[in-house]
Amino acid sequence: MSLIIQKFGGTSLANIECMQAVTDIILKAKNAGHDVVVVVSAMHGETDRLILLSKQITEIPDSREYDALVSTGECVSAALLSLLLQKKGFLACSLTGQQAEIKTIGAHQRAEIHDITGNKLRELLFKGVIPVVTGFQGMNEMNEVTTLARGGSDLTAIAIAAALKADECDIYTDVEGIFTSDPRVVTQAKLLDKITYAEMLALASLGAKVMQKKAVEYAKANRIKIRVLSSFKSGTGTLISDDENVKKPLVSGVAFERRQSKLSILGIPKKTETVNFILNVMQTLNFEVDMTMQHFSAQDETIDFSFTVHLDDYPVAFDFTNKLAKNISAREVVSDKTVAKLSVVGLGMESHAGFSSKIFQTLNAEGIHIYSISSSEAKISTVIDAKHMEFGARLLHKAFDLEC
Repeated sequence: MSLIIQKFGGTSLANIECMQAVTDIILKAKNAGHDVVVVVSAMHGETDRLILLSKQITEIPDSREYDALVSTGECVSAALLSLLLQKKGFLACSLTGQQAEIKTIGAHQRAEIHDITGNKLRELLFKGVIPVVTGFQGMNEMNEVTTLARGGSDLTAIAIAAALKADECDIYTDVEGIFTSDPRVVTQAKLLDKITYAEMLALASLGAKVMQKKAVEYAKANRIKIRVLSSFKSGTGTLISDDENVKKPLVSGVAFERRQSKLSILGIPKKTETVNFILNVMQTLNFEVDMTMQHFSAQDETIDFSFTVHLDDYPVAFDFTNKLAKNISAREVVSDKTVAKLSVVGLGMESHAGFSSKIFQTLNAEGIHIYSISSSEAKISTVIDAKHMEFGARLLHKAFDLEC
Protein backbone atom coordinates (compact mmCIF):
# COMPACT_ATOMS: atom_id res chain seq x y z
CA MET A 1 0.00 0.00 0.00
CA SER A 2 1.22 3.50 -0.81
CA LEU A 3 0.02 7.02 -0.14
CA ILE A 4 -0.97 9.02 -3.20
CA ILE A 5 -1.85 12.70 -3.37
CA GLN A 6 -4.23 13.45 -6.24
CA LYS A 7 -4.84 17.05 -7.29
CA PHE A 8 -7.63 17.97 -9.70
CA GLY A 9 -7.77 21.29 -11.55
CA GLY A 10 -10.77 23.43 -12.39
CA THR A 11 -11.44 21.90 -15.81
CA SER A 12 -11.52 18.45 -14.21
CA LEU A 13 -14.22 19.74 -11.85
CA ALA A 14 -16.15 21.91 -14.31
CA ASN A 15 -19.53 20.29 -13.58
CA ILE A 16 -21.09 17.31 -11.81
CA GLU A 17 -20.51 15.03 -14.80
CA CYS A 18 -16.79 15.86 -14.75
CA MET A 19 -16.69 15.33 -10.99
CA GLN A 20 -18.23 11.88 -11.41
CA ALA A 21 -15.35 10.98 -13.73
CA VAL A 22 -12.92 12.29 -11.10
CA THR A 23 -14.47 10.02 -8.45
CA ASP A 24 -13.75 7.05 -10.73
CA ILE A 25 -10.05 8.03 -10.83
CA ILE A 26 -9.93 8.39 -7.04
CA LEU A 27 -11.72 5.12 -6.40
CA LYS A 28 -9.51 3.25 -8.86
CA ALA A 29 -6.53 4.14 -6.67
CA LYS A 30 -8.47 3.42 -3.50
CA ASN A 31 -9.64 0.01 -4.74
CA ALA A 32 -6.04 -0.83 -5.65
CA GLY A 33 -5.27 -0.59 -1.94
CA HIS A 34 -3.73 2.88 -1.81
CA ASP A 35 -4.43 5.61 0.69
CA VAL A 36 -5.51 8.77 -1.13
CA VAL A 37 -5.59 12.45 -0.21
CA VAL A 38 -7.41 14.61 -2.75
CA VAL A 39 -6.72 18.30 -3.36
CA VAL A 40 -9.16 20.36 -5.45
CA SER A 41 -9.27 23.66 -7.29
CA ALA A 42 -12.41 25.73 -7.77
CA MET A 43 -14.76 24.71 -10.58
CA HIS A 44 -13.67 26.03 -13.96
CA GLY A 45 -14.29 29.78 -14.23
CA GLU A 46 -15.49 30.16 -10.64
CA THR A 47 -12.47 32.08 -9.31
CA ASP A 48 -12.63 34.49 -12.25
CA ARG A 49 -16.36 34.98 -11.58
CA LEU A 50 -15.67 35.84 -7.95
CA ILE A 51 -12.87 38.24 -8.85
CA LEU A 52 -15.14 39.96 -11.37
CA LEU A 53 -17.80 40.41 -8.69
CA SER A 54 -15.28 42.08 -6.38
CA LYS A 55 -14.10 44.40 -9.17
CA GLN A 56 -17.67 45.54 -9.75
CA ILE A 57 -17.34 47.08 -6.30
CA THR A 58 -13.72 48.25 -6.37
CA GLU A 59 -10.80 47.92 -8.77
CA ILE A 60 -8.39 47.17 -5.91
CA PRO A 61 -10.29 45.19 -3.23
CA ASP A 62 -9.12 44.85 0.35
CA SER A 63 -6.73 41.89 0.46
CA ARG A 64 -8.32 40.22 3.47
CA GLU A 65 -11.81 40.34 1.99
CA TYR A 66 -10.45 39.27 -1.42
CA ASP A 67 -9.07 36.09 0.16
CA ALA A 68 -12.27 35.46 2.08
CA LEU A 69 -14.20 35.73 -1.18
CA VAL A 70 -12.11 33.80 -3.71
CA SER A 71 -11.31 30.94 -1.31
CA THR A 72 -14.96 29.88 -1.35
CA GLY A 73 -14.64 28.38 -4.83
CA GLU A 74 -12.49 25.50 -3.59
CA CYS A 75 -14.89 24.89 -0.68
CA VAL A 76 -17.70 24.23 -3.15
CA SER A 77 -15.59 21.76 -5.14
CA ALA A 78 -14.45 19.87 -2.03
CA ALA A 79 -17.96 19.49 -0.62
CA LEU A 80 -19.51 18.37 -3.91
CA LEU A 81 -16.76 15.83 -4.58
CA SER A 82 -17.06 14.47 -1.03
CA LEU A 83 -20.80 14.01 -1.54
CA LEU A 84 -20.18 12.09 -4.77
CA LEU A 85 -17.64 9.81 -3.08
CA GLN A 86 -20.05 9.19 -0.21
CA LYS A 87 -22.82 8.34 -2.70
CA LYS A 88 -20.57 5.62 -4.12
CA GLY A 89 -20.22 4.08 -0.68
CA PHE A 90 -16.85 5.48 0.41
CA LEU A 91 -16.02 7.54 3.45
CA ALA A 92 -14.98 11.06 2.45
CA CYS A 93 -14.62 14.39 4.24
CA SER A 94 -14.09 17.88 2.84
CA LEU A 95 -11.53 20.06 4.62
CA THR A 96 -10.75 23.75 4.28
CA GLY A 97 -7.15 24.87 4.45
CA GLN A 98 -7.69 25.77 8.09
CA GLN A 99 -9.22 22.38 8.94
CA ALA A 100 -6.34 20.63 7.15
CA GLU A 101 -3.92 22.62 9.37
CA ILE A 102 -2.22 24.42 6.49
CA LYS A 103 -0.44 27.30 8.21
CA THR A 104 0.72 30.24 6.13
CA ILE A 105 2.84 33.36 6.48
CA GLY A 106 3.09 36.49 4.37
CA ALA A 107 0.60 38.84 2.79
CA HIS A 108 -2.95 38.05 1.79
CA GLN A 109 -3.33 36.95 -1.87
CA ARG A 110 0.31 35.80 -1.90
CA ALA A 111 0.71 33.84 1.29
CA GLU A 112 3.32 31.10 1.59
CA ILE A 113 2.88 27.72 3.24
CA HIS A 114 4.84 27.69 6.50
CA ASP A 115 3.81 24.35 7.98
CA ILE A 116 1.39 21.44 7.60
CA THR A 117 1.25 19.28 10.72
CA GLY A 118 -0.66 16.56 8.89
CA ASN A 119 -2.27 15.31 12.12
CA LYS A 120 -5.86 15.72 10.94
CA LEU A 121 -5.09 14.14 7.57
CA ARG A 122 -3.36 11.16 9.20
CA GLU A 123 -6.29 10.71 11.57
CA LEU A 124 -8.77 10.56 8.69
CA LEU A 125 -6.58 8.20 6.67
CA PHE A 126 -6.26 5.87 9.68
CA LYS A 127 -10.08 5.72 9.81
CA GLY A 128 -10.29 4.88 6.11
CA VAL A 129 -11.63 8.30 5.15
CA ILE A 130 -10.65 10.04 1.91
CA PRO A 131 -9.73 13.66 2.83
CA VAL A 132 -10.78 16.14 0.12
CA VAL A 133 -8.76 19.28 0.80
CA THR A 134 -9.36 22.74 -0.62
CA GLY A 135 -6.31 23.87 -2.54
CA PHE A 136 -5.08 27.45 -2.88
CA GLN A 137 -5.75 28.42 0.74
CA GLY A 138 -4.48 28.27 4.27
CA MET A 139 -4.65 29.99 7.64
CA ASN A 140 -2.34 32.72 8.93
CA GLU A 141 -1.19 33.34 12.50
CA MET A 142 -4.38 35.34 13.18
CA ASN A 143 -6.57 32.41 12.01
CA GLU A 144 -7.63 34.31 8.92
CA VAL A 145 -8.10 32.71 5.49
CA THR A 146 -5.21 33.38 3.11
CA THR A 147 -4.69 32.41 -0.52
CA LEU A 148 -1.51 31.27 -2.24
CA ALA A 149 -1.79 33.18 -5.55
CA ARG A 150 -3.38 31.78 -8.70
CA GLY A 151 -2.53 28.14 -9.34
CA GLY A 152 -1.89 27.62 -5.63
CA SER A 153 -3.74 24.30 -5.51
CA ASP A 154 -0.67 22.67 -7.09
CA LEU A 155 1.41 23.99 -4.20
CA THR A 156 -1.10 22.70 -1.67
CA ALA A 157 -0.92 19.20 -3.14
CA ILE A 158 2.88 19.10 -3.23
CA ALA A 159 3.22 20.56 0.27
CA ILE A 160 0.84 17.89 1.60
CA ALA A 161 2.86 15.23 -0.24
CA ALA A 162 6.01 16.49 1.50
CA ALA A 163 4.34 16.71 4.93
CA LEU A 164 2.89 13.19 4.74
CA LYS A 165 5.91 11.72 2.91
CA ALA A 166 3.62 10.51 0.12
CA ASP A 167 4.89 8.06 -2.47
CA GLU A 168 3.72 10.21 -5.37
CA CYS A 169 1.82 13.36 -6.25
CA ASP A 170 -0.41 13.17 -9.31
CA ILE A 171 -1.58 16.43 -10.90
CA TYR A 172 -4.70 15.90 -13.04
CA THR A 173 -5.57 18.51 -15.64
CA ASP A 174 -7.20 18.82 -19.07
CA VAL A 175 -4.09 17.81 -21.04
CA GLU A 176 -2.25 14.50 -21.20
CA GLY A 177 0.95 15.82 -19.65
CA ILE A 178 3.73 18.28 -20.45
CA PHE A 179 4.14 19.09 -24.15
CA THR A 180 6.89 20.86 -26.02
CA SER A 181 4.35 23.71 -26.32
CA ASP A 182 0.64 24.27 -25.80
CA PRO A 183 -0.97 21.75 -28.23
CA ARG A 184 -4.04 24.00 -28.50
CA VAL A 185 -1.85 26.60 -30.22
CA VAL A 186 1.03 24.53 -31.63
CA THR A 187 -0.68 21.50 -33.15
CA GLN A 188 2.62 19.70 -33.78
CA ALA A 189 3.65 19.81 -30.10
CA LYS A 190 4.99 16.52 -28.65
CA LEU A 191 4.12 14.91 -25.33
CA LEU A 192 7.18 14.52 -23.09
CA ASP A 193 7.57 11.28 -21.09
CA LYS A 194 9.91 12.90 -18.56
CA ILE A 195 11.16 16.36 -17.75
CA THR A 196 13.51 17.79 -15.13
CA TYR A 197 12.53 20.12 -12.32
CA ALA A 198 14.66 22.87 -13.89
CA GLU A 199 12.90 22.66 -17.24
CA MET A 200 9.46 22.46 -15.64
CA LEU A 201 10.32 25.42 -13.44
CA ALA A 202 11.27 27.41 -16.52
CA LEU A 203 8.05 26.43 -18.31
CA ALA A 204 5.93 27.26 -15.24
CA SER A 205 7.56 30.67 -14.84
CA LEU A 206 7.01 31.45 -18.51
CA GLY A 207 3.27 31.06 -18.78
CA ALA A 208 2.83 27.28 -19.18
CA LYS A 209 -0.43 26.77 -17.31
CA VAL A 210 0.03 23.12 -16.41
CA MET A 211 1.72 23.84 -13.07
CA GLN A 212 2.35 26.79 -10.78
CA LYS A 213 5.96 28.01 -10.48
CA LYS A 214 6.07 27.98 -6.67
CA ALA A 215 4.71 24.43 -6.67
CA VAL A 216 7.58 23.24 -8.87
CA GLU A 217 10.10 25.05 -6.65
CA TYR A 218 8.62 23.33 -3.58
CA ALA A 219 8.71 19.94 -5.29
CA LYS A 220 12.34 20.41 -6.30
CA ALA A 221 13.38 21.49 -2.80
CA ASN A 222 11.63 18.48 -1.23
CA ARG A 223 12.40 15.96 -4.00
CA ILE A 224 8.71 15.22 -4.62
CA LYS A 225 8.18 13.27 -7.82
CA ILE A 226 5.22 14.61 -9.76
CA ARG A 227 3.23 13.03 -12.54
CA VAL A 228 1.04 15.25 -14.71
CA LEU A 229 -1.94 13.37 -16.18
CA SER A 230 -5.24 13.98 -17.92
CA SER A 231 -8.57 13.59 -16.13
CA PHE A 232 -10.23 12.84 -19.47
CA LYS A 233 -7.83 10.49 -21.25
CA SER A 234 -5.92 7.52 -19.85
CA GLY A 235 -2.15 7.45 -20.14
CA THR A 236 1.09 7.62 -18.18
CA GLY A 237 1.46 11.40 -18.49
CA THR A 238 4.75 13.17 -17.81
CA LEU A 239 7.04 12.47 -14.85
CA ILE A 240 8.75 15.51 -13.34
CA SER A 241 11.90 14.67 -11.40
CA ASP A 242 15.69 14.91 -11.51
CA ASP A 243 16.14 11.30 -12.58
CA GLU A 244 19.56 10.88 -14.16
CA ASN A 245 17.95 8.94 -16.98
CA VAL A 246 15.87 11.93 -18.06
CA LYS A 247 17.00 12.99 -21.50
CA LYS A 248 18.31 16.54 -21.46
CA PRO A 249 17.93 18.13 -24.92
CA LEU A 250 19.26 21.65 -25.40
CA VAL A 251 15.75 22.84 -26.28
CA SER A 252 12.75 21.11 -24.74
CA GLY A 253 9.90 23.52 -25.33
CA VAL A 254 8.36 26.87 -26.26
CA ALA A 255 6.23 28.70 -23.69
CA PHE A 256 4.18 31.87 -23.92
CA GLU A 257 1.97 34.16 -21.84
CA ARG A 258 -0.44 36.66 -23.32
CA ARG A 259 -1.70 38.33 -20.15
CA GLN A 260 1.32 40.53 -19.61
CA SER A 261 1.82 44.26 -19.21
CA LYS A 262 4.92 46.43 -19.42
CA LEU A 263 5.53 49.49 -17.26
CA SER A 264 8.35 51.94 -17.99
CA ILE A 265 9.71 54.73 -15.82
CA LEU A 266 11.33 57.14 -18.27
CA GLY A 267 13.85 59.91 -17.68
CA ILE A 268 15.27 58.80 -14.34
CA PRO A 269 18.19 61.07 -13.30
CA LYS A 270 21.44 59.13 -13.59
CA LYS A 271 22.33 58.33 -10.00
CA THR A 272 23.68 55.00 -8.85
CA GLU A 273 21.78 55.26 -5.57
CA THR A 274 18.52 55.85 -7.48
CA VAL A 275 18.84 52.63 -9.49
CA ASN A 276 19.79 50.73 -6.34
CA PHE A 277 16.77 52.23 -4.60
CA ILE A 278 14.46 50.96 -7.36
CA LEU A 279 15.92 47.47 -7.23
CA ASN A 280 15.62 47.36 -3.43
CA VAL A 281 12.00 48.52 -3.58
CA MET A 282 11.26 45.75 -6.10
CA GLN A 283 12.15 43.20 -3.42
CA THR A 284 9.35 44.39 -1.12
CA LEU A 285 6.40 44.45 -3.53
CA ASN A 286 3.14 42.54 -2.98
CA PHE A 287 3.01 41.68 -6.69
CA GLU A 288 5.44 39.65 -8.77
CA VAL A 289 7.80 41.49 -11.11
CA ASP A 290 8.98 39.41 -14.05
CA MET A 291 11.43 40.73 -16.63
CA THR A 292 13.30 43.95 -15.83
CA MET A 293 15.19 46.14 -18.31
CA GLN A 294 17.42 49.23 -18.07
CA HIS A 295 18.44 51.62 -20.82
CA PHE A 296 20.86 54.54 -20.49
CA SER A 297 20.38 57.59 -22.71
CA ALA A 298 23.70 59.30 -23.34
CA GLN A 299 21.90 62.28 -24.87
CA ASP A 300 20.37 63.55 -21.64
CA GLU A 301 22.15 61.19 -19.22
CA THR A 302 18.96 59.61 -17.90
CA ILE A 303 17.90 56.03 -17.34
CA ASP A 304 14.75 54.27 -18.51
CA PHE A 305 13.67 51.37 -16.29
CA SER A 306 11.03 48.89 -17.48
CA PHE A 307 9.50 45.74 -16.05
CA THR A 308 6.70 43.33 -16.83
CA VAL A 309 3.92 42.07 -14.58
CA HIS A 310 0.92 39.82 -15.05
CA LEU A 311 -2.14 41.72 -16.25
CA ASP A 312 -4.02 40.80 -13.05
CA ASP A 313 -1.43 42.87 -11.15
CA TYR A 314 -1.53 45.84 -13.51
CA PRO A 315 -3.79 48.17 -11.45
CA VAL A 316 -1.63 47.78 -8.32
CA ALA A 317 1.62 47.92 -10.32
CA PHE A 318 0.53 51.04 -12.23
CA ASP A 319 -0.32 52.85 -9.01
CA PHE A 320 3.01 51.82 -7.46
CA THR A 321 5.01 52.86 -10.55
CA ASN A 322 3.52 56.35 -10.66
CA LYS A 323 4.25 56.94 -6.99
CA LEU A 324 7.81 55.64 -7.43
CA ALA A 325 8.41 57.83 -10.49
CA LYS A 326 7.33 60.91 -8.58
CA ASN A 327 9.55 59.98 -5.65
CA ILE A 328 12.69 59.69 -7.81
CA SER A 329 11.90 62.74 -10.02
CA ALA A 330 11.49 60.70 -13.22
CA ARG A 331 10.04 62.35 -16.33
CA GLU A 332 7.03 60.09 -16.95
CA VAL A 333 5.52 56.63 -16.78
CA VAL A 334 4.48 54.74 -19.92
CA SER A 335 2.47 51.52 -19.82
CA ASP A 336 1.51 48.90 -22.37
CA LYS A 337 -1.11 46.20 -21.79
CA THR A 338 -0.81 44.68 -25.27
CA VAL A 339 2.44 42.72 -24.89
CA ALA A 340 3.14 39.02 -24.47
CA LYS A 341 6.03 36.90 -23.30
CA LEU A 342 7.46 34.28 -25.68
CA SER A 343 10.22 31.96 -24.50
CA VAL A 344 12.38 29.02 -25.47
CA VAL A 345 13.19 26.49 -22.72
CA GLY A 346 16.03 24.01 -22.42
CA LEU A 347 18.88 23.05 -20.12
CA GLY A 348 22.22 24.67 -20.80
CA MET A 349 21.04 27.17 -23.42
CA GLU A 350 22.86 30.06 -21.76
CA SER A 351 26.19 28.26 -22.27
CA HIS A 352 25.57 27.60 -25.96
CA ALA A 353 26.08 30.46 -28.37
CA GLY A 354 23.60 31.19 -31.13
CA PHE A 355 20.25 30.57 -29.44
CA SER A 356 19.39 34.24 -28.93
CA SER A 357 20.43 35.16 -32.45
CA LYS A 358 18.33 32.30 -33.85
CA ILE A 359 15.29 33.60 -31.95
CA PHE A 360 15.91 37.12 -33.28
CA GLN A 361 16.36 35.91 -36.85
CA THR A 362 13.29 33.66 -36.77
CA LEU A 363 10.95 36.34 -35.42
CA ASN A 364 12.42 39.30 -37.32
CA ALA A 365 12.11 37.41 -40.60
CA GLU A 366 8.33 37.55 -40.11
CA GLY A 367 8.25 41.17 -38.94
CA ILE A 368 7.83 40.38 -35.24
CA HIS A 369 9.59 43.07 -33.20
CA ILE A 370 11.32 42.05 -29.95
CA TYR A 371 11.11 44.77 -27.29
CA SER A 372 13.43 43.03 -24.83
CA ILE A 373 15.16 39.72 -24.22
CA SER A 374 16.60 37.98 -21.16
CA SER A 375 18.25 34.62 -20.58
CA SER A 376 19.20 32.14 -17.91
CA GLU A 377 20.52 28.60 -17.84
CA ALA A 378 17.18 27.07 -18.79
CA LYS A 379 15.33 29.77 -20.73
CA ILE A 380 15.50 32.68 -23.13
CA SER A 381 12.51 35.03 -22.90
CA THR A 382 11.34 37.82 -25.17
CA VAL A 383 8.66 40.51 -24.93
CA ILE A 384 6.67 40.98 -28.15
CA ASP A 385 3.28 42.33 -29.22
CA ALA A 386 0.50 40.04 -27.99
CA LYS A 387 -1.06 39.88 -31.47
CA HIS A 388 2.02 37.96 -32.71
CA MET A 389 2.30 35.55 -29.77
CA GLU A 390 0.70 32.40 -31.20
CA PHE A 391 2.30 32.79 -34.62
CA GLY A 392 5.66 33.44 -32.99
CA ALA A 393 5.31 30.31 -30.85
CA ARG A 394 4.70 28.17 -33.92
CA LEU A 395 7.68 29.75 -35.69
CA LEU A 396 10.08 29.02 -32.83
CA HIS A 397 8.69 25.52 -32.27
CA LYS A 398 9.49 24.68 -35.90
CA ALA A 399 12.83 26.54 -35.93
CA PHE A 400 14.14 24.46 -33.01
CA ASP A 401 12.97 21.14 -34.50
CA LEU A 402 10.42 20.36 -31.79
CA GLU A 403 7.66 19.18 -34.09
CA CYS A 404 6.40 15.60 -33.87
